Amino acid sequence: AFTLFCGLGIYNVINFDRLLKANNAQKVVLEILSYHASASKDEVSIIERKEIPSSMSLNIASYEFADHTLDRDQTVLATIRMFLDLDLVNKFRIDFQTLIRWSITVRKNYRDVMYHNWRHGFNVAQMMFAMLTSGGMSQQFTDLETLALLVGSLCHDIDHRGTTNQFQKLSDSPLANLYSTSFMEYHHFNHFLTISQVDGNNIFKSLNEEEYSQFLELTKTTILATDLALYFKHKGNFSKLASDPSTNWEVEDNRILLRSMMITGCDLSAITKPWEVQRMVAEKIASEFFNQGDIERDMFGHTPMYMMDRSKRDELPKMQVDFIDNICMELYESLEKANPLFRPLLDGCLSNRRNWSNLCERRTSFADISSANITLTSINTTRVSQLAGVIAS
Repeated sequence: AFTLFCGLGIYNVINFDRLLKANNAQKVVLEILSYHASASKDEVSIIERKEIPSSMSLNIASYEFADHTLDRDQTVLATIRMFLDLDLVNKFRIDFQTLIRWSITVRKNYRDVMYHNWRHGFNVAQMMFAMLTSGGMSQQFTDLETLALLVGSLCHDIDHRGTTNQFQKLSDSPLANLYSTSFMEYHHFNHFLTISQVDGNNIFKSLNEEEYSQFLELTKTTILATDLALYFKHKGNFSKLASDPSTNWEVEDNRILLRSMMITGCDLSAITKPWEVQRMVAEKIASEFFNQGDIERDMFGHTPMYMMDRSKRDELPKMQVDFIDNICMELYESLEKANPLFRPLLDGCLSNRRNWSNLCERRTSFADISSANITLTSINTTRVSQLAGVIAS
């Protein structure tokens, strides 16, 4: 009788845990449905009537690409151009109208937050496209890997709320109760699955069961890798592999690590862009972080962490130097060692470090950063052509 009683107790605890997870999942789904919508027929028709510009005219194969030259519809056209130039439409027999509808739906499912919005998702995908084309990596990856890298880049922050994983935990959000770790990243992946399964959005229907299963795993790995906690966990190993000329990137574990570091490099790539782009992006990220800090101060009554404390906003140049030194520099050094064609990313990072250090030394305030008159250092892109063919050989 006692054994039966204990068994029933355990059974009830397990069921209660499942009920809580189901309840949190329901809250998340209802929230999504109340906020988002799929692409309308009119929106699809507008894009259908437009000519898809070349990648050269869009400049999307460049490491120095700046999205402010494109309007919202042009970002969708550029997205479609990426699929076309990588030959994914042909190789996976993707229906063109479905691709248009899916691309618009992805755009609409990014929230209108300060930084982690559609523009960020698009920029990350653009940098991945540049790595795959100008960086020669499409020659190294399978078609399925290439598809997953592009799709994962586009969707890596879909439905982002402008707050971090730590905030989800602090606020006891449904997402924090639904997933055990990488709360936002798991949500981004599952949200991608949700919109892709909506009628008229499935660009993956030509994949057989085995291919689709592999694709989902590759995409999941890509999106989860944008959690910086995982970057810190694996960066030492990647640095060792990248520094060893004998490393075999065909080994599956090495391959996974390379793809993960590439998406991280794309996610942080604003730090490598020309100064005016980097400056504007840094101000947007800081504003989003400060907004979270304000909410934390109001909700929890505590002083937010340094980079989210609005009272520290005049220390943005120092924050950026610290960000480069503690996170970015090692990443882009390792990526350049793994593939010399990634050198412009490292050059851009070094250039922006000098610019931020200049502002830091001059104690430039947050309000004055945009008008600061500094001697800009430029990104060296001449090595790209000199190094062309290195990976292929």
